[in-house]
Amino acid sequence: MKLQILLICGGCIAILAFDPLVHADPAKAEDDCYSMAVHYTARGFAMSPTNTSGVATAGFVVKVMIPITKGLDYVILVGRDKFAKDVDLYVYDEDGQLVLDDRRTDTRAGVKFRASYTGTVEAFVHMARAQGLAAYALLVGRRGIESAGAEPRSLGWEPTFQMGGSPAPAPPAPAATPPTRPKQP
Repeated sequence: MKLQILLICGGCIAILAFDPLVHADPAKAEDDCYSMAVHYTARGFAMSPTNTSGVATAGFVVKVMIPITKGLDYVILVGRDKFAKDVDLYVYDEDGQLVLDDRRTDTRAGVKFRASYTGTVEAFVHMARAQGLAAYALLVGRRGIESAGAEPRSLGWEPTFQMGGSPAPAPPAPAATPPTRPKQP
């Protein structure tokens, strides 16, 4: 009986001691990311969630593929909860060349760039430092109009309509000849 009480008390003390190290708050990370996005939506960026959010410990890296269109401006934002102490962001092009990074010792991360090609970029979110389990969330924003000749890929494309026909009236159609009856035997 004494051993059982001792184990229960020890477990309670352990839970209280490690409580701040175990709980991540994904909702706070998403709220943080959306609060960062307010600045960019006021500047004409259309923000889109990537469905990339989660919890991580220090050293964790997640890769996100993001489609881009030449000539459009992009912003990639990483929000966090209070347990994330340093989040880094690296963006690479299709050839594996670094486009931009945010390696500041800051709890948030974000980059803004203009796409020089149409294709995809790889964004790597790195949880550089965390207090136990930390939460992160990622948003992507874009601004600009795709050119009319481009294939519509996503937000920002404006279709162009062209009316067929010519400005002069069409010539009359040739008279149809009645079908001939087959001869009866």
